[in-house]
Amino acid sequence: MRHLLTLNVLLLSLLTGGTHAAVAGEEPQQAQPVNPGNFNYSGYVEVIASNPSAGKAKLVVDDVSLFITGHINKWLNPFLETELTRITVLQAGGRLFSNNSGDVDLERLYNDSHLTDNLSLRIGKMLTPFGEWNLVHAAPLVWTTTRPMTTYRGFNQFTSGISLNYADFKSALPEIQLYMQPSGEILPKRTLMFLRNYVHVAGLHLNWPSGINDKLGLSFQHSQVENTDEQQTLAGFNFNKEFGPLALETEGFHAHLSGINAARVRDNEWGAYLQGAYALNEHWNLLGRYEYFADRGYSTASEHSLLGASYKSASSTIWKLEYVKQYGQQLNISTGLFASFSAFF
Repeated sequence: MRHLLTLNVLLLSLLTGGTHAAVAGEEPQQAQPVNPGNFNYSGYVEVIASNPSAGKAKLVVDDVSLFITGHINKWLNPFLETELTRITVLQAGGRLFSNNSGDVDLERLYNDSHLTDNLSLRIGKMLTPFGEWNLVHAAPLVWTTTRPMTTYRGFNQFTSGISLNYADFKSALPEIQLYMQPSGEILPKRTLMFLRNYVHVAGLHLNWPSGINDKLGLSFQHSQVENTDEQQTLAGFNFNKEFGPLALETEGFHAHLSGINAARVRDNEWGAYLQGAYALNEHWNLLGRYEYFADRGYSTASEHSLLGASYKSASSTIWKLEYVKQYGQQLNISTGLFASFSAFF
């Protein structure tokens, strides 16, 4: 597990805005020089096989993501992430590629300007720094194929606007990200992927790293649901802790909702999960998770439990297998068997 965790730390520090290296530019560890000193490229691929009880069994190329990072000078350091996604290779009852509906999505497009050694200004479309999973959601960096609803369902996954990022390893202060989105998202993904879009977003994320893998984060955000009068104020936390061969992580959030929305049945939405990974050896890990999610639109909460395993065949290649049992209100996660292969390139 330590080899996988070390990979996570190195790549996480480059893929997210939460560390000093990332403030200088989100550059994955496997980056290859296109023009040495100026531009690097990298990416990852994920293939998912799923057999949910509430749908058809299918094999999907879920992500082929490409990162391009530029290091030009103090003021110009562009970053681009684009992905080819949701390519159905085979679906039960169909022929090869007969149900294909792939898309090209813009994940991130921004520029970092280094105001000081510890402070940078980011302008463009970026991952919203709420919790941790949303910042490190690249498939080779997370333990499971299925993603907890707590990490995306109640807030905007992407922020189009500005972010002020502070990180100083010598300071007693936490890593700080202050961000704002004045209008809508730049080139949003298809609406069927998201419940709602957000405008007038403002938020703050604080991160206290401890050692190599341990960390505590706090998140705050206020926003308006697009084309409605609904306002939401969120507070969240994330926590990672390693106990020898056992790695624990948890995230939770609470949202207070106001304004008019006829579809809303509760004025408070919340969710939390607890996940553990136990290392059998340097290649194999056993996985477990429980999540509880009370959605604003339903009177009954949604719960799920997960048991699975992961196998690391190389430093950047991960195989995952898991069984998920869903209880209560059916939302994004179904009972079923899920497997995936992911790798950086």
